[in-house]
Amino acid sequence: MDMRDLLRQSFPSHGPHWDAAIEAGVDVSLLLQNLELTPTERIEQLQRMTELYEALRPKDVSSDAADS
Repeated sequence: MDMRDLLRQSFPSHGPHWDAAIEAGVDVSLLLQNLELTPTERIEQLQRMTELYEALRPKDVSSDAADS
């Protein structure tokens, strides 16, 4: 099943921009979930994502060798 069909069935339309977002493939359930967070919770979430990104990012071997 196309996720767009599921999102249209699960979430009522909030206007043409909302509908366009679904058509573009935006998971509006994530938008609603994030809007329920406080600003502090959003910053904490961003910090956790940044830390994960940095932990998973490949190390640039060439710049490490130049620093030594």
